[in-house]
Amino acid sequence: MRVFLYSSEIEGKGKEIQGEMKELFPIDQLNILRSVDNLSQKLQEPWEEKPVVVILACKKDELLDLVSIREQLHPVRVILILADAEEGTISLAHRIRPNYLTYVHRDTKELKAVLQKMSGSN
Repeated sequence: MRVFLYSSEIEGKGKEIQGEMKELFPIDQLNILRSVDNLSQKLQEPWEEKPVVVILACKKDELLDLVSIREQLHPVRVILILADAEEGTISLAHRIRPNYLTYVHRDTKELKAVLQKMSGSN
């Protein structure tokens, strides 16, 4: 199964999430993407099984860019991690239709459990 991590943030929470994902998935299954364009290109590649896409959207302009590719995100399993719980942010986030929505300040153990469930691994 392929797993994508979109995070323009290289340090902090992005690095922490990347570390958790490297523990769960073999390196050949994990794709780390730093731009929405790269994510869009990867989503256009053929896949046998629905990939899981973890998106760390720390800025509102990133979220707007992601909304612009939402049609590509609909057929895959999406975990969306937001920087805040403001009404405008949440409204934009729901346009992406994530399977799971969480926030940067939450513990990554919860994210890890969701990833394990989505990937079918324990």
